Amino acid sequence: MGRYIRYWYTYRTEVAVVIAVILSGVIYALYTQQVACDTHAGACLINISVHPEDRLIAQSNPDPNVVIVGVDNASVDKIGQYPVPRDRYAQVLRNLQAAGAAVVAFDVGFPDPREEKSDDVFAKALWESTIPVVLSYGADNTKSADGKVIQIGIDQVPLKKFRCTDANTDANVACKNPAPNVALGSTDYAADSDGVVRRLPMFVQPACLTDGRCDSQIINPLSFAAYRAFVLGKDFQSGATLQESGHNASFGTAWSDPLQVDDTGSALINYFGPPRNYDHGQYLSFGDVWDGSFSHDAVNGKVVLVGYYYLTGVHDEVLTPTSSGSLMPGVELHANVIQMLLAVPPKFLVHEPPLVVFLTILVLALLMAVAVARVRVLWGLIATGVALVVFTVGITILANYGGLVPDLFHPWLAIGLTYSGVTAYRFLYEDREKRKVTRIFGHYLKPEIVAQLARTRGGVDDILRGGERRDMTLLFVDIRGFTSMSESMAANDVTELVQMYLDHLSGIIFTWDGTVDKYVGDEIVAFWNAPRLQENHALLALRCAYDMVNRAPELEQQLLAKGLPPIRWGIGINTGPAVVGNMGSRSRLQYTALGDTVNTAARFCAHAPAFHVLIGQMTYDMCKEYIAVDLVPGVQLKGKSAQTFSLYQVTAIRETSSSPWVPFPTEMATQSHHSFTLQYTGQTVIAAGESGPQDILVGEAAEQALAEQKRSPD
Repeated sequence: MGRYIRYWYTYRTEVAVVIAVILSGVIYALYTQQVACDTHAGACLINISVHPEDRLIAQSNPDPNVVIVGVDNASVDKIGQYPVPRDRYAQVLRNLQAAGAAVVAFDVGFPDPREEKSDDVFAKALWESTIPVVLSYGADNTKSADGKVIQIGIDQVPLKKFRCTDANTDANVACKNPAPNVALGSTDYAADSDGVVRRLPMFVQPACLTDGRCDSQIINPLSFAAYRAFVLGKDFQSGATLQESGHNASFGTAWSDPLQVDDTGSALINYFGPPRNYDHGQYLSFGDVWDGSFSHDAVNGKVVLVGYYYLTGVHDEVLTPTSSGSLMPGVELHANVIQMLLAVPPKFLVHEPPLVVFLTILVLALLMAVAVARVRVLWGLIATGVALVVFTVGITILANYGGLVPDLFHPWLAIGLTYSGVTAYRFLYEDREKRKVTRIFGHYLKPEIVAQLARTRGGVDDILRGGERRDMTLLFVDIRGFTSMSESMAANDVTELVQMYLDHLSGIIFTWDGTVDKYVGDEIVAFWNAPRLQENHALLALRCAYDMVNRAPELEQQLLAKGLPPIRWGIGINTGPAVVGNMGSRSRLQYTALGDTVNTAARFCAHAPAFHVLIGQMTYDMCKEYIAVDLVPGVQLKGKSAQTFSLYQVTAIRETSSSPWVPFPTEMATQSHHSFTLQYTGQTVIAAGESGPQDILVGEAAEQALAEQKRSPD
């Protein structure tokens, strides 16, 4: 047993199964938290609300029995007054009744008194209505309870005169004689934790019950109240009501299957299309109904919903699963609910049972764990993709034909995390040798090359066997007169000078995305277009060379501060094909470039005067829109068997092909070097004077020393 425990990581399939089981438990816990956060029932500790299943909603045409009368901008312009006077609502109600509407539901709040005469006209129209009228009763806020939601905050019950024929108009006294054809409907909704309205409270305890202003224990949504009146007709005040039992709501014998509700008595809304789905054929402007300029056939025998419809300044819109970035008016939300209820049979939506969700997650995780553990990582990735596609397609078909709202995110998460977890375990176990090689190579290879080795299976062997040929730009730079200068300097001064020089110029190379190939004494070799491809590699090298010359005074100032002599350098650049890769013995590798292009760049550097940049023909051809050059005629390059090359000296450069030219800073760097040389010579003479009388140079001797410094060779 001890051996099994000690080497547990070697049992690939068993470990994969354990990973799958643990992940299944964690993912199911996340699922339960999403449900708790969305339904506002239970403790919401981790608020992760992700609903890709929203994209599975199939769109369809609006129900011809549902019509929206929208209070829109055109209506306000036609009426010429806002807020819309309530006598206008009265006229709309009378016109709809005369046109044969079956039910009229107002998704407009009437909680406060306005102009008394106008209010009385609307109240009279409601009392005299011969068709069912539903008035909206929304709340300032709601809170969840067992099987219902409770309105809290400011009570927004419609005015008593609109819903009641009592002689006592005291709003604080409950209504004794309700208007015969007027009912109340809740316009409350509870958005999920991501702000999307997916469910509608079917059982709402009104705020007026708390303070005794009404005796209604429960009111239903505006949409259900309108649907109920449409189905029951004149018996809507005494007919069947919505009843809930065991998370199932039933309406008499009208539904063959019950409506599934959650712990708060809320049901899923089946949206049949995006916002404005009712615009075509099922929508009338409030202003047109008010002045009678509408077709009676459009509302005859239908449920008519009256509400704000994208009216400027009125924000009665919500985010829905079908929104796709745009908001849906509340009145259209209720139209979708009525359409869901009117279908035969009703097109209710149901969530997957939690047990089914858990088993789905567990089975998928186990299958993926076993598959990924037994095949190569690439095949495991392919299997993961296939599993995601097959599961998604299958669940989509089931959702479209079964009225099911599946949980997609958590099974997806199970598939993805199982693959990731098992693959991570395999890398920890199977790739130990590869990581060991990576650590070893990391001591002397560039990070980019180490990363390439780590990413590529067999990459180590490939690079050990050789490299690849590609076009590259090589840059060589070395100090002029360094050998003779170093012979007269102390060893620690030589080391410090070279270190400062290499640090300064290497930093510039890295700034321009170059790769430092090697240091050969005071010479730096750098290249571009390897290991990463760089389309403008020649131009990058030239801009780097410009910076090397332009920033020469910075280094000379630092050297002078250390009591070290100023230095000058020449630069050679060449572009062409070269072989690049890890080269050397198996015990010591170096990522470098070989070929005639490299050798020619070195010859260019050797021929370049101080603070000059010499380039070859191919470099010039690639950058001729950005640089100005002078041809260096008749150059005989060392070691090239009397071959003659086109050699150019860069004299100016510019940022873009249309930018003004900037002279190459050769002259500036030369003058700066001369100035620092004089300062350094002066420091040397003073230092010699401080060291003792026998070392003081005065008169002709001092002048001769200064003159020799000026005539010092490059």
